[in-house]
Amino acid sequence: ALDPQDATAWNSLGASGGGEVGGQAFSEIACYQRALALDPQDSNAWNSLGVAGGGEIGGQAFSRIACYQRALALDPQNATAWNSLGV
Repeated sequence: ALDPQDATAWNSLGASGGGEVGGQAFSEIACYQRALALDPQDSNAWNSLGVAGGGEIGGQAFSRIACYQRALALDPQNATAWNSLGV
């Protein structure tokens, strides 16, 4: 079962398209939002949120590009985020 306090587990669930936790359905974007609520410094989760189309974190809307830029600000070596930004 997914640990609701594990940001990496939420990111993984999002990568699989979302799923059900504790009887509640979570979309792909909702999973990335949960991951980032738990760990706002997770460069990979920011990139994933961007790939999913962006979303709202902490009451602020982030576009795809803004998510990639946040991912790269946190980890300038994140090759996946550089690739995402270039697509």
